[in-house]
Amino acid sequence: MKDKIIVITGASMGIGEALANVCHARGATIVLAARNAEALAAVAGRLGERALAVPTDVSRREDNERLVQQTLAQFGRLDVFVANAGRGSPACPRSSPTTTSTT
Repeated sequence: MKDKIIVITGASMGIGEALANVCHARGATIVLAARNAEALAAVAGRLGERALAVPTDVSRREDNERLVQQTLAQFGRLDVFVANAGRGSPACPRSSPTTTSTT
């Protein structure tokens, strides 16, 4: 991972933040992306050099385009893109009713 430019979405907390920490510790430059600008800045601050925070809502195409453009403008390339953003559901998914056909 040394010297790789890695974009990680959902990087403000949880798995994304943990992955950012590991990759950064192994020598990668990390572009942190998530909606929460304050949390992103805090993660980038903890990482120090080789970290760039780009507030991004991955559900918005223009935010994704800006994320890639800023990465390329700052570092000249993008080696790895980790699409980690998302939310889990605290409850089990509802099962759909089973339909039986009598044909």
